[in-house]
Amino acid sequence: MKVEDLAGNVKAGGVTELNLVSVEGGSYTLHAVVEGESQRVLDATGETLHVASVDQARKLLVDVPDSVPLFLVQPAVYDEMIGQDHALTDSRERIPLHSSH
Repeated sequence: MKVEDLAGNVKAGGVTELNLVSVEGGSYTLHAVVEGESQRVLDATGETLHVASVDQARKLLVDVPDSVPLFLVQPAVYDEMIGQDHALTDSRERIPLHSSH
């Protein structure tokens, strides 16, 4: 789904949540959950949308209604760690979609 279509899809009820996923290198990708499936949000050229910060993501999502929750997701590093005896889960924290300032 392209970022310019996101607000319309949220208003139509097609998107149940948004996930801002931290990726290696300090950037984030945005994922929309549609019918229980996570879909990458794409930029205008059809490439995966990368943002540098939560604030930058909020600026891109200014037209998206507050009816959809936004989660900051930090993937578990279990796969990169040796000797762990149990699987770690991703960290998910709900954050405000729109800044208070």
